[in-house]
Amino acid sequence: MGASPHTRLQGQVILNTRPAHQQGELTRLLQQDGARVLAFPVIDIQPVAIGAAQRRLADTVAGYDILLFVSRNAVEGALRFIDCNRLRPSVRLGVIGRATRAALAIAFAAGGLDLDDCLVAGEPYNSEALLQSPALQQVEGKRVLILRGQQGRNLLGDELKRRGASVDYAEVYRRALPHRTVGDFNQLIAADSPTLVILTSAEGMHNLVELVDEAAVSALCRIPWLLISERMRESALKLGHNAAVLIAQSASDNGIRQTICEWADQRYKQV
Repeated sequence: MGASPHTRLQGQVILNTRPAHQQGELTRLLQQDGARVLAFPVIDIQPVAIGAAQRRLADTVAGYDILLFVSRNAVEGALRFIDCNRLRPSVRLGVIGRATRAALAIAFAAGGLDLDDCLVAGEPYNSEALLQSPALQQVEGKRVLILRGQQGRNLLGDELKRRGASVDYAEVYRRALPHRTVGDFNQLIAADSPTLVILTSAEGMHNLVELVDEAAVSALCRIPWLLISERMRESALKLGHNAAVLIAQSASDNGIRQTICEWADQRYKQV
């Protein structure tokens, strides 16, 4: 007989490293399944200062044919100075991630607009789905704006340029190393050591290693890590991780939760 839905993660101590303002729902879901969740954000999301470049973008955004938002942070950062009502009626929008779509839908609803009228691709809302979208196949001569954090990947932009589009980038938020000490982490795990770590970016992995001491790094590398892409697996190996790796079904809270629960169910059956 399998574990109850409310005890599937009983006995698991899960280290949630997502940015502080994005931890709540995932933590709630994991706790609902019986896990103890330790909050240790390894990336601090900071807004960019609104200066001349941002004001210029606010004035010229209506000139773009396609806007692509790479994350929920990109939506929240961009909408600090971009008014959705100023977009041209024919604009097409692309998003990466269900949370990104949800954030954009809220913003559009507030302005009395319907996101579905201009969304270029549906689920699974990732780079590959965007690039396969019919709306992004014939883009020669189109003006594309990609809204992202600093030093983001150029996959989307490079491919759209290859297809003939004119591509601009706008950095609308910044990622920084949180102000935490080794002592903060050691105090966090004093009562219970993590049995699994959630990591959602290669940058987050590197930040985690930087924020803890050598003993903690060694211990963390001996327990399972939940990652959100196969691409992250290589980065984990380079950092010395040598335990099981779980690849989330999706980067969404529910996708991460479901993957962890299925992993725990398998462990339960083997006992």
